Amino acid sequence: MIRCAKFSDLPQIAQIFREAFSDSIEFYFENKIKNSAIEDIFKVVIIAEPHGFLVYEDEENKKIAGYICVVRDIKRVWIAAILTLSFLKWTIKWFLGLYGFGIRPIWKILSNKLDFFRFQTRYANEISAQILSIGTLKNYRGKSIGTKLVEAGLEFLKSKGVKEVKLEVRPDNLPAIRLYKKFGFHQIGMSRDPQGKWIVMKKSFKQ
Repeated sequence: MIRCAKFSDLPQIAQIFREAFSDSIEFYFENKIKNSAIEDIFKVVIIAEPHGFLVYEDEENKKIAGYICVVRDIKRVWIAAILTLSFLKWTIKWFLGLYGFGIRPIWKILSNKLDFFRFQTRYANEISAQILSIGTLKNYRGKSIGTKLVEAGLEFLKSKGVKEVKLEVRPDNLPAIRLYKKFGFHQIGMSRDPQGKWIVMKKSFKQ
């Protein structure tokens, strides 16, 4: 069953993110980041776009098997973070050691954000809608859950009048690339962050 995410789902979603993006967590945080930090970031995304943050729930055991975050405009997330004073709260929690990592990952994250803004300007500044993140538990892969989540996320964006949507995917993530192509995404360029290259893809909705 696909439904909108709730704050009570965040611990499970954070665990899925940790499993799905273990390479990034190792690269940026040396696995020292606590799940509470991931939960706090996703909390802002729920606030910014509550109907675009979807989860797939295994109805038999009430377990969250996957999630997707789509936004009509990435600015909504930044505005939500500012209005909820999230940046201040994150800083205080980090300073108190509640997130588990020190100063070194901060520089990598800042470099990542600079790369992100360069990508925005270079390739897709006019495309505001975006698939921010998608993940599925390993035990549930091969059951078309990712396909169903992407379909639901795109349906939400289309219902809101979105004309184009973009995403980034690692070049070696061939299953994801095949999935996105199936939904009509095509490559428009390449970007890079401290961890490596990204393929930039976009999809246009038929009007």
